[in-house]
Amino acid sequence: MGLSAHYSPIALAMEDNPLRPNWAMHRPGLISLAYGFPDAESFPFQELKEATAHLMDARTADALQYGPVSGPEPLRRFIAEWVNESEGLAVTSDNILVTSGASQAIVLATRLLVPSGGVVIVESPTFIGALWFLRGLGVRVRGVKTDASGIDPAALRELVQTLRSEGHEVSLVYSMPTVHNPVGFNAPVQRRRELAEVAEELDLLFIEDDAYGDLIYEGHRPRSMYSVAGSDRVIKLGTFSKLVAGGMRLGWAIAEPDAISRMCALKADSATGPFAAWVTSEYLLSGALAERLPSLRTLYRKRRDAMLRELHPLKELDCEWFSPVGGFFVWLRLPSGLDSEAIRGKAETNGVTYLAGHHCFADSADRRHIRLAFSYLSEEELRVGTRRLVETIRAAVLENGLG
Repeated sequence: MGLSAHYSPIALAMEDNPLRPNWAMHRPGLISLAYGFPDAESFPFQELKEATAHLMDARTADALQYGPVSGPEPLRRFIAEWVNESEGLAVTSDNILVTSGASQAIVLATRLLVPSGGVVIVESPTFIGALWFLRGLGVRVRGVKTDASGIDPAALRELVQTLRSEGHEVSLVYSMPTVHNPVGFNAPVQRRRELAEVAEELDLLFIEDDAYGDLIYEGHRPRSMYSVAGSDRVIKLGTFSKLVAGGMRLGWAIAEPDAISRMCALKADSATGPFAAWVTSEYLLSGALAERLPSLRTLYRKRRDAMLRELHPLKELDCEWFSPVGGFFVWLRLPSGLDSEAIRGKAETNGVTYLAGHHCFADSADRRHIRLAFSYLSEEELRVGTRRLVETIRAAVLENGLG
């Protein structure tokens, strides 16, 4: 009969994640604009080597031993001081939980706050990974309307009231108000205040996923939802994947100490990679990240600008996009009548691929958007890949009689 006869309902409901297979990254002649990976050439190879050597030379046994579930104290203390300095918070290491990337923090926060069969509200669109993590928990995911400033407060209020009238348990909203993935906007502080008012009115809680706040290219970092709405309404997440190296698999959650303690109890891996955590801590405490950040921002801003220049001819074809204030992505909307998934095969024949935007919606209904990553490829690869995309879209517009 085989294992498949015994798959759980959750396993049967899960579809293949289009970003999991990595053949598209390595297929000869195909340029992938799908993967929001950090630039590999920018990794701090020498600094991490030195940090590792220092720990081993000092015979730092804690780096090779089982560690505290919440993470090494030096790393938690660094994170607290980092967010206090960069975001004006007032937290201590007791407010910090080190996790296996922000993805594990999403799972833990959801397990902490959402009952079995409950509903989590997400933005439309949202981070594709969050949709997969949430669905993997067996919770129901519903999208709420967004505009250029983020979640529409009136739409959020209406959706919550409708869901509750239908008998659903709903109290949690997953949101990326700072450098939104995939759109790339910063929600204004006034919008954050309005959402905090709705949260107070309807007794809502927020997961604030802040993966790219340290990679803002223009303007100032807005006040966080954690700061605006308070720690009794928000669990705030961050990650070192974009700042140090994705392979270290280190993120964090910021919450009240009791919530941190309870998330520790839910943590299946006991302690997140103590060795990676200690090496990263050694690297961070040297001050290397603060020195490196300006060059990272310059690197990714140039990549963004290179892609935007190549996309410009699509303005004449009624394509639209938002110039991201930071992060790794451009969110492109095709002209009415084109389906991003339907033309992806033609794009790949033309030597380029991407993430079709419907994967970023809870209901997968939107077929006109494309998420384009500019972080991983060189500027020359970006220019070539984006030109191929422009050619593909132009051909599709003509073929469908839209031009």
